[in-house]
Amino acid sequence: EATEILDFFGFKVEELPVRIYGGYASSNFKVVGKFDGGDARTLLLKINYYGLKVEDIEHQLYVMNHLRTVKFPTNYPHPTKSGSLMVEYKGRRAFLLDFFVAKAGDKVLAEDEGKAPKLLGELAAALAQLHLVDWPGDRKLRDIRAGYPLCNTGDLLRGEDLPKLKADERFREHPFVLFVERRIEWLRKLYDTKVPWGLIHGDGFLDNTLFEDGPDCKLRALIDWEDSCVGPYVVDLAVCASACSFSATNELMVPRLLVLLKEYVRHRQLSLLEVQTFVDFMAAGAFACAFYRFCEFNVRKDDADAQAKDSYLLMA
Repeated sequence: EATEILDFFGFKVEELPVRIYGGYASSNFKVVGKFDGGDARTLLLKINYYGLKVEDIEHQLYVMNHLRTVKFPTNYPHPTKSGSLMVEYKGRRAFLLDFFVAKAGDKVLAEDEGKAPKLLGELAAALAQLHLVDWPGDRKLRDIRAGYPLCNTGDLLRGEDLPKLKADERFREHPFVLFVERRIEWLRKLYDTKVPWGLIHGDGFLDNTLFEDGPDCKLRALIDWEDSCVGPYVVDLAVCASACSFSATNELMVPRLLVLLKEYVRHRQLSLLEVQTFVDFMAAGAFACAFYRFCEFNVRKDDADAQAKDSYLLMA
């Protein structure tokens, strides 16, 4: 099936596609071959799962394709022979991206903690660069309130899911549901604060970065734009800080946090209100993640194992 999809791009494989594991919303394949009349090259084929909406895929492709124009470090999409960036085939939707011979940032860090300042500095600089990108005014980018991005934060902001839980006798008195009920207005007021908004990545974790495997730790790409949307710039930095500045035992690693903040503001200055709300947006990211995990593994997938069902507790 992967080989058949590649035919739409005019890409002829020279080796069998190799499955790369790790994608949440897609099946990823490393493919080696040639475009018609071109030289051999290695690319990444992403075949998206059935439930991912067309508009969400088109959003990702638009973002990555525009970032090509400003030379932002990410993997850019390749067009089909008809000029489209997406293929629909046998009920699946797929696209073709650049492939990098590189190592994920979380794996680099796991091997050498001493590289943390360089890794985190590069990631912070990339987020600041992203937040300074100008976007064409002829296309409306999806808003964080759309629902999908940033652990379905939009579901909390719009207020559709909580009443459903309160109406369900299985969950209406659950301690976490009561906790969400007490905190929901705080979250909505936070997102109403007049901080600067623009296109954010939404999932700026080290496992979404690719670095050169060497002493220089040069960032090759910030990848996986499934959660990208228009939202507060500060939440992008706050989510990144939450992901990268805490130990496995949830202890704050201050040196890491300082590297992130210092390198970010070296490229983009935070406003006073962004500084004042930074910690709140860290908490908001964890809050949304906890709510997503609770709903995913206790409501939507009620046959999940106990570990999955309790995974929300790490963020609550």
